[in-house]
Amino acid sequence: MKLLRDPLVHFVVAAALIFGLYQIWQTRSDAARSTIFISAEELERMAALYTSEAGALPTETDMAAMVSDHVRDEALAREARRLGLDEDDTIITRRLAQKMSFVVSDLDDASEPDEAALRDWMATHPDRFSVPATVTFNHVYFSPDVHGADTQQNAQVALDQLIADPAIDPARMGDPFMMQRQYGDIPMRELARQFGGMFAEAVFALPVSDTWQGPVESAYGLHLVKVTGATPETQPPFEDIEAQVRKDWIEETRRAANEQAIRDIVSKYRVELEGVE
Repeated sequence: MKLLRDPLVHFVVAAALIFGLYQIWQTRSDAARSTIFISAEELERMAALYTSEAGALPTETDMAAMVSDHVRDEALAREARRLGLDEDDTIITRRLAQKMSFVVSDLDDASEPDEAALRDWMATHPDRFSVPATVTFNHVYFSPDVHGADTQQNAQVALDQLIADPAIDPARMGDPFMMQRQYGDIPMRELARQFGGMFAEAVFALPVSDTWQGPVESAYGLHLVKVTGATPETQPPFEDIEAQVRKDWIEETRRAANEQAIRDIVSKYRVELEGVE
């Protein structure tokens, strides 16, 4: 009985119990780590992904192959983490950051705006909903590769002829052009993309007229231009674009909320640069 009252015996017994409990926990933990569990939801996701890509339901062989690939990837990923291969890896860091961004995005639930909010949004962002100005014109092209130093002079001579005799067919003048000779209702941005910004601005500044004008310089050479039509920038009625305004409002509100959430996460961390105090 004296032995049972010895503090050393108590310590040994307690240590044995703790060790036994640890062994039981460790065995269960090891079993959990060595088990790759595939839920019914995951199997359904695999089948749905296969169906969307192949256009048909997967067979038993297809499902077995997908499960095998999943087990292979999961086993390799776990072993890589066990060896510490996921540490200091830029690609993994970026992937985790991307996944966290998706999580932040999913957590945000933008409230539904009322009509007053949408009208105010449209009024404060008119450029997002306006219909751009357009121009309709014909042109005659003069290539510097063909005319060299005489390009300007030859274009001016042709312009004088077209003005003097409107019956002249412009298609018989100038040089072949790789694109169109006529453009209808083209906005400035598209015209600038095709011909260059200076040409687009110059053409939009020309008045609508039955008379040929120019020469106007583009990225390709010189052009004689006849502007036959123009439409100003317009703002469509709210009722016609309400759905577009609502979509824009929700997307912008969600984006702003996501950025704020990410800033809040970043603010939790202190940044230290080695060598910089």
